[in-house]
Amino acid sequence: MVQKSRDHYAGGNRVLDALPEAERARIARHACVVHFASGDIAQQPYGTNAFIDFPIDAVLSIVTTMLDGSTCEVGTIGNEGASGVEVAFGATLLRTTICQVDGDIARIGRAHFLAAIDANRQFERLIGRVAQAQRFFVEQQCACNAVHSVDERCARWIMMIHQRVQRDTFSLTHEFLSIMLGVRRATVSKAAMKLQHAGIITYRRGIVKVLSVRKLASECCECYEATKNVFDSSLVAADRPLSEAVAS
Repeated sequence: MVQKSRDHYAGGNRVLDALPEAERARIARHACVVHFASGDIAQQPYGTNAFIDFPIDAVLSIVTTMLDGSTCEVGTIGNEGASGVEVAFGATLLRTTICQVDGDIARIGRAHFLAAIDANRQFERLIGRVAQAQRFFVEQQCACNAVHSVDERCARWIMMIHQRVQRDTFSLTHEFLSIMLGVRRATVSKAAMKLQHAGIITYRRGIVKVLSVRKLASECCECYEATKNVFDSSLVAADRPLSEAVAS
């Protein structure tokens, strides 16, 4: 259940924090920090969503539902991005976004967000770059699902969540991990067990504890570094093309 956490945004979302202090303060005064529990719905498809969500230490999951009711994750958003930014480009949200890992999110009302985009060219460029990075992530994930093993992809997802929540211990159910990987729970259990036997993580009752970040990184496929580099670059040098920022 979504609950108000605090009125004042004190930092933690990398998009908002990439702005100059004065601009961040001007935009953040319209933000309300709320706490999302795992499974809470953040955005609905085809609706007029009232908020743009900037995760602080929560992780959001964009999922698609098939005709038989099965679901699969097609995107994920942590403190490096924001959910609902499509409205800045006149687009309609087409997928459901739910909270994958519980935590705090800074919510900015749709009207205030659009007004900030209109009034602040730097914020507009930054949101465009973040949207581009999020699109790159989805494209990279398609390639990753096609060519990389479940074990590599499992390590990548856990590494990405660890990076986003900035803590070694976090909740992650078998159900969500199976949705993220697009495989059965039994397959998830086998992949997680391999990491546990290697002394990289512990995984009990839906709680993951990362024991060695270095070893976990070594188990990830190349897609972890590829997407991390693009997101990192999208949050700096906003006056340069993203291709130049990545290359540097």
